[in-house]
Amino acid sequence: MNIINQLEIKYIRSSKTIEKLELSDNNKKTTCYIYNYEGNHYRLFEDKDSLNAFFEYGNEPKLSFENEFDLDTYLLTKKIKA
Repeated sequence: MNIINQLEIKYIRSSKTIEKLELSDNNKKTTCYIYNYEGNHYRLFEDKDSLNAFFEYGNEPKLSFENEFDLDTYLLTKKIKA
């Protein structure tokens, strides 16, 4: 099971945030970004470039979640590449 550390949070508006998270499992770590839209839709970005492409060009991420429970479950069980 992964450990999730919140590294940073930016408030775009009170109901829209971007979170920078670090996922770690043993000696492996990765960083990802979550765009939280009004607590009803969470978009997961694997890197900063894909997050920027979403805001600049509207490119949707590969993964999105409709509730925080499903997002957290995914993040806790996601396989981290070395």
